Amino acid sequence: MKEGVREKFMHYFTIAMIVIIIVGGLVIAYPTYRQRESLKEQRIELESRIKVKRSEIAKLIDNQRRFRTDPDFVEAIARQNRRVFPGELVFIFEKE
Repeated sequence: MKEGVREKFMHYFTIAMIVIIIVGGLVIAYPTYRQRESLKEQRIELESRIKVKRSEIAKLIDNQRRFRTDPDFVEAIARQNRRVFPGELVFIFEKE
């Protein structure tokens, strides 16, 4: 009879140890999982910011190219900044 009790005890003890190991593993792994998810979100945000910056860089490169090759573009930018050709008469009307 004692062997039957001992076998039941060992059976339940083994099951309890397996459950404890599984729960312990989950408790240990959860912070790592949360950190990985946080890093994924940060990566997505950074990739979107990189995409925006790349489009800004492309726009600036295009403007640089136009400054070298497009005199009308240069004149338009100069006019926006109230620049004039030498000897040119300019009337500026200020909004009140």
